[in-house]
Amino acid sequence: MRKKRVKRAALALVAIAAAACVIWLMTGSMKDRSFLTRLAVGGSENVKLLKRLNESWEMPEDYTLELVETDGLKMEWVRKKDDEPDKAILQLHGGAYTRSLKDNGQTYRRAAVQYAEISGAGVLTADYRVAPEHPYPAALEDAVKAYEYLLEQGFPPERIVIAGDSAGGGLALAAALYLRDHGMPMPAGIVTMSAWTNLSYRRWTPPYVGSERADNPYISPAFGAYHGFPPMLMQAGGAEKLLGDTETVAQKARQAGVDVRQTTYPGMFHVFQLLFPELQEANDAWDEVKNFIEDVFTGTARER
Repeated sequence: MRKKRVKRAALALVAIAAAACVIWLMTGSMKDRSFLTRLAVGGSENVKLLKRLNESWEMPEDYTLELVETDGLKMEWVRKKDDEPDKAILQLHGGAYTRSLKDNGQTYRRAAVQYAEISGAGVLTADYRVAPEHPYPAALEDAVKAYEYLLEQGFPPERIVIAGDSAGGGLALAAALYLRDHGMPMPAGIVTMSAWTNLSYRRWTPPYVGSERADNPYISPAFGAYHGFPPMLMQAGGAEKLLGDTETVAQKARQAGVDVRQTTYPGMFHVFQLLFPELQEANDAWDEVKNFIEDVFTGTARER
């Protein structure tokens, strides 16, 4: 590791496997860049595949995408045409808290339709504010605001699932911690894919942390307590550097009596699920998500 720190303000490119093409906007040192490079386990072929999947994808004719806004927060609402869903999924996208939907929207529109197809729910994707312009608590505030929007639209909490990948997975957990701690109704379930739950590093401060302590549970849910949480499905790849982030939270939640289904997919990389339908392991993971959401909405998950 270089001891000499070289200051630079630039766009640091990080291919985080299936989430590839994720650009981490940051000002940092060579040590920062070395850390990011260690996360890039997916390989260039997965970057190319994700790009091809996004470029060839079009919104299915039987689905609609509506742009909605509440108190300055922009969101995308995906649902089946001529359908008024009675349940909803709040999708919190990944991107290291530095990438907005403007940067990776096609990836998450694909995912939104996938969530809608496997669940019959409407899917709300929040375009939350990102760092470095908007460090903590901006993303958390927007995630909670999006959840409150669903409640205001008439969706009861037992008919809402919060789902997220990478930074979005960590944000889903942080939002649920906030809801519980502030006496707000909890969602029916939580789904995380390769969740980034620990932003506390010895040699690097992620832009989202800003001037706060990185071990704040609302920033790094790995430091949180999980009593009172709904059922959770937590997926991760066996070859990814953030596997421990998922395992730590899953263990703490189990010890708190939470119904946790934690699945590690051998040999898989960070957010491999986004390579559906080309990657079989991604399809298997989505099948697991489908079964979990069905259990949550029918109430059988809480009976396990």
